[in-house]
Amino acid sequence: MMQNLVRSYAANAPLIEKFILTSLGRVSLKTFNVQLAERLYKTFPSLELIYKCDEGFVQNSPNIYADREEGHHAGIDRAYLVDEVAIQKGCHVSEPYISTATGHLCITVIYAVSDGYLFLDFRVRSLLERFDLIEKNDVFKRINRSSYAVIGGGLLFFGVFVVLYGFYTFIGYLVGSEPLSMDTVFKPIIALTLGLAVYDLGKTIFEQEVLPRTQHVSDAFNAKTLLNFSVSIIIALLIEALLVVFKIALHDYKDLPYASTLIAALAFLLLVFAVFIYLVRKSEKEPCKRCAEEESMNV
Repeated sequence: MMQNLVRSYAANAPLIEKFILTSLGRVSLKTFNVQLAERLYKTFPSLELIYKCDEGFVQNSPNIYADREEGHHAGIDRAYLVDEVAIQKGCHVSEPYISTATGHLCITVIYAVSDGYLFLDFRVRSLLERFDLIEKNDVFKRINRSSYAVIGGGLLFFGVFVVLYGFYTFIGYLVGSEPLSMDTVFKPIIALTLGLAVYDLGKTIFEQEVLPRTQHVSDAFNAKTLLNFSVSIIIALLIEALLVVFKIALHDYKDLPYASTLIAALAFLLLVFAVFIYLVRKSEKEPCKRCAEEESMNV
């Protein structure tokens, strides 16, 4: 999501910057006071923070939000946000970054005033929504995230439950009077394997769809989750097939064709899985190869 916002902003940065700077030019910014801050917040709904710095880019005013002020930020050096070459024209717009004050992806507009510089933080998401560059579906997003939270939480719960059930059944066999057999060993292993697969799937859903993401996330197909889940399922099926073969070998050879059919189906599944892994690895290498070719051409 964060990467989508950055890409959308980069593609439309000239339009957005022109709109902001043109609108600021219509507002008298010579004297910075509370009335000016209120006017700016009314003019720009996407504005989330204002503060002022001296000519050395050291903050000499509190952080002014739409509904409050915070004075403990005064004295902080803000030069890291400024391009000294671009600011000579009287204004500069920073690249998108995560604001430490609000935790949102924002851009900072640095505007020269009579006795220093005015810093205005604009939230990137609000700017993109203002220009209809991204859709605003907050209600749907909340419902979607809540649904994923319920589903992911259920998978995590049942994954842990299946693992505990595997241990419970094995301990029951150990303390019980029933003699140990192949079933008592293999069935808990199958339960643990399936529990691991279900838990890993629930964890991935929570990480990707429920928890807030502040790092760049690739939009490419994430095959790791499917690979881990498929490996766990295939291992469980192979263990079950091995158990079936042992049962038939100990009791009745007439049922051996059924076990052979199961093993043949698993062999075909492994073949398909191997082809899938090969294609995934190939698709991951192609972008790197193209980048290497472009770099060699530039050289």
